[in-house]
Amino acid sequence: MSLNSVWYITKETGRNLVYNTWMTLASVSTVAISMFVLSFFLVLTVNMNHLTTVLQNQVEMRVFINTNVPRSKEMALLNEADKWPGVRKIQFFTKQQAAESLKREFPDQRDLLTLIAKSNPLFDGFNVYTKNPAEIPALAVRFQHQKVVHNVVYEGQVVRRLSRLSIIMKWVGWVVELLLGLATLFIIINTIRLAVFARRREVAVMKLVGATDWFIRWPFILEGLVLGLVGAGIADVVVAQGYHWLVAAAAGALPFWPMAPYSQVMGKTVDFTLGGGLLVGGLASMVALRRFLRV
Repeated sequence: MSLNSVWYITKETGRNLVYNTWMTLASVSTVAISMFVLSFFLVLTVNMNHLTTVLQNQVEMRVFINTNVPRSKEMALLNEADKWPGVRKIQFFTKQQAAESLKREFPDQRDLLTLIAKSNPLFDGFNVYTKNPAEIPALAVRFQHQKVVHNVVYEGQVVRRLSRLSIIMKWVGWVVELLLGLATLFIIINTIRLAVFARRREVAVMKLVGATDWFIRWPFILEGLVLGLVGAGIADVVVAQGYHWLVAAAAGALPFWPMAPYSQVMGKTVDFTLGGGLLVGGLASMVALRRFLRV
């Protein structure tokens, strides 16, 4: 493609955007609103996955050691288990530390506190944290096969539900984003088709004087790319300001709720919306123009 052609295509793109102000505003608004809706569900999906990950990381397994086991054997098992596949972190606690923890958690249970004070019936043990909660049942069986282990306790039902929730949320997020992406594409195709329809005579004349299909397409494709980019940029600004406010509000109202980091959410949102805006804008222009090139 020659420099004259590039200059013509660029000039035509700018002219179309400027002289068709209302169509430009309508297209940009459509892209911005569509990308904002997509971003909303993306932010929701990222936060749900983040919440699931945080809750999964807090799920622990407790391994209790038999009484009268030498501390050296307890530490030997600790060091060995720390190298097992799936173990993210393992912490040792004594029965005295377990008793102090119970006192803090149940300060009003006088009978329990009296029993602990007279004769501590608790055990030394380990708090075991895994890389994936789904690995807890297999690790529990492995610990139970150790001779020095008295018992293994973990919330199996919680583990299974959290793992299932994580998988479901990922699939739901993808399905929702796919459906909204198709709806966005359909809306933008029809919006740009209106803009092309307003210039259908111009396209027909260019075809009759010998212009190639691609020479006619490029100004419209670039126009679609610009519209997609600008619309996505507007949506990103709105989402960035809105999520910044939401994080600040949640920190004050719900300090215990683990919101996904701002950088993580906006990094994924910007990549998704800018890429999606360019793809949808360019593709919509090509699809909308196809019928008018048949002269």
